Amino acid sequence: MTAAGNFPDSWEEVALIGIIPEGGSEIAFGALTDDISALEWGEKDFEGRPNISGGRIEKKKPQGDESITLKIVPLTAQVDGETTATGVAQLFNPQDAGDSTYPIVVKNTRNRIKFGLIILWAETLPATAGALPAESKTAYRIQVINARMTTYKLSYDDKSLTAEVTFKWSPFDKVGDDNKQEESTDGTAQLGTAISSATAFP
Repeated sequence: MTAAGNFPDSWEEVALIGIIPEGGSEIAFGALTDDISALEWGEKDFEGRPNISGGRIEKKKPQGDESITLKIVPLTAQVDGETTATGVAQLFNPQDAGDSTYPIVVKNTRNRIKFGLIILWAETLPATAGALPAESKTAYRIQVINARMTTYKLSYDDKSLTAEVTFKWSPFDKVGDDNKQEESTDGTAQLGTAISSATAFP
């Protein structure tokens, strides 16, 4: 397939990822991200119901939940302040008071928080996923709000410590507003302002 306009033939290799914990600011995980192993958008399925004439009537099913799975390389169990992290243990198990003093201790908790997610591909990447690419550059961005971290699996399969992390969300909130947006620009205009909250679009 030939790329349209100024767009590259495909978006490859390098992306920036921003994770915004509820009540916090964007944490850049691009440098730690090894692989995006799954982008699962919810199915808009239907069921064909037979009628007495032998025909079928579509019965629409609600759109399914969506998720993103990332493979990361955790170096510590620390989330230091609101914008720095070298691991996700305290994001999966939010502490009543986050530990930033060594030795870091992350206890299992019943606490759950929401997350905002930004994934950005761009012809020229800015400093963080939440920053705007240059106006003259092509870009593609996925933004999610009201996500939950549902999976955090440590692995040492390749003789290197990695973790598989899954974020999951409903496609809509309780009043039917969207929880995910996909955006692109051909460089003639900038993308809109990125999310800065785990629970709301700008």
